[in-house]
Amino acid sequence: MMQLAIQEPYMLTIQPDDFFISPRRLDENFGTMICFHRRYDLGDEHNYGDNEDFLKDLYLKTVGNDEKGEEKYDRLLDRLSKQPDTPFGSREYACAVNQALMAEIEKEHIVLPLYLYDHSALAMSTDSFIGRAVHAEWDSGQVGWIYVSKEDIRAEYQVDRITPSVREQAENRLKDEVRIYDAYLRGECYGYELYKNGELTDSCWGFVGSFDEAIKDIAEYLPDECKGMTEKLAEVSDPASMVKTLLKHARIQVEQAAKDMERKPREQVLGVEL
Repeated sequence: MMQLAIQEPYMLTIQPDDFFISPRRLDENFGTMICFHRRYDLGDEHNYGDNEDFLKDLYLKTVGNDEKGEEKYDRLLDRLSKQPDTPFGSREYACAVNQALMAEIEKEHIVLPLYLYDHSALAMSTDSFIGRAVHAEWDSGQVGWIYVSKEDIRAEYQVDRITPSVREQAENRLKDEVRIYDAYLRGECYGYELYKNGELTDSCWGFVGSFDEAIKDIAEYLPDECKGMTEKLAEVSDPASMVKTLLKHARIQVEQAAKDMERKPREQVLGVEL
């Protein structure tokens, strides 16, 4: 989809940014996004083999990554495997282990689940897609986690204690990072090119979010004489008409350049003294 607006002598085009780099690679993020999927490379780079490896590592970082921490971890698994309602190897056992580990992890971290919806396109959220997306029962599920340590939160907000207000701010930042990544997965990345008399004078790429959000951000980048152009945008569905418009503006530029050349003294055109 390409959008175009003309406000002589300017022409503005807005189009998808097909070469936008993942915001998890490009930006310095507040949280860490760990995902596991057999087909897609999602989230941040990591060396965890599976979800169990990740939760164990975060658990040990919480209770102590040493021999005592390992012993505590082993005792927890052993205790849960011996309970009649969570026999080792069962689904109930895996859920119980995750809950027990998370109860400890959340003492020193804020952790939010990540859900992926895979149906003709990808989407990600911290909330389940069940009940709010078609075929979500089959095409969605938890794919990982996004988290930040409370130590990093205290350093970021320069506080000694994490109050409910600070916690809410931290959670919202994690959710914003997921929202941006979701837009990236959906292909909601845009850029603009600004022409004056057929000549490209400005361009910028990497606006991520809904189209309306991108338009709002792009409007702030445009020079003062182009204010209001984003309100005149119209979709260009015919590539031929787009080319025709570009050629028209290019022709204007060429004609103007030719007139400028004619006005110059002949010796300046030739670059020699007569």
